[in-house]
Amino acid sequence: MLKEKLSHLWAACCMFTRIPLWKIWSAPVESYPYAVHHWMIAGGLIAALWSSIIFFGIYPWFPASITVLILMVGSLFISGGFHEDGLADFVDGFGGGMTKERILDIMKDSHIGTYGVLALISYFLTTFVSIGEWSSNFAGLYHSSVACFLIYTVTAIWSRFLASFVPATLKYARTSEGAKIKMIYAPWTKWDFIYMFVVAVLTLFVFLYFFPFSIDGLVLWFLTPVIVLLFLYGMMKKRLQGYTGDCCGATVLLCELSMNMTMAILSYFHVTTL
Repeated sequence: MLKEKLSHLWAACCMFTRIPLWKIWSAPVESYPYAVHHWMIAGGLIAALWSSIIFFGIYPWFPASITVLILMVGSLFISGGFHEDGLADFVDGFGGGMTKERILDIMKDSHIGTYGVLALISYFLTTFVSIGEWSSNFAGLYHSSVACFLIYTVTAIWSRFLASFVPATLKYARTSEGAKIKMIYAPWTKWDFIYMFVVAVLTLFVFLYFFPFSIDGLVLWFLTPVIVLLFLYGMMKKRLQGYTGDCCGATVLLCELSMNMTMAILSYFHVTTL
């Protein structure tokens, strides 16, 4: 059982990153439909590794703008723009499609439309400004690198935890033949839900324990992406009666964006600093 779960986790790490982990060990093909069950663990591990390099190795010596730029560009290379592609297709589909069939056709089209371009430009600019804001406000404070590392890593985990409710509770809107990756994720069991909640709760408590500054106002930081999730979930359920992989990618990025924007506001008003 443990070996099987580790295989699923490894499949998730291979699936959601361009790091050639498959050269170390190639997970069985049957493990990949279960990759989304370990989405937040894989995303958290990758985010923790990359952000530790950035916030402990670059952040203390370089301007915040350069640090954030390296952080974002590096993340794109590591992930291959997997979720960003989903965001562009999602906005193109829901922005230009009036029916379920038309939305699915647009999202499957490999060409990017005006809505997708505008969505990516807006996303990258807002993310750059938001992370730049909160990382600048922490700069020079006690354990600032630790705070930035924790914020970036927990954002990755929490956003994927919330986004997991999409594939866990909605039906896939296509057939396996019509899917971009030619695969439908495996259904969730009650143990998958328990596992997901345990990891999320542990992440929350670890963050609150190790975060070196005041935790006043951080409830808002965790609740804001919940509102984003509910809005997107309602849109998918009403217009698609289900979800696609693009929907999952868009949900992750928009939940992350809401957390970065909220943290920028909290740190600006010194809610999180002593």
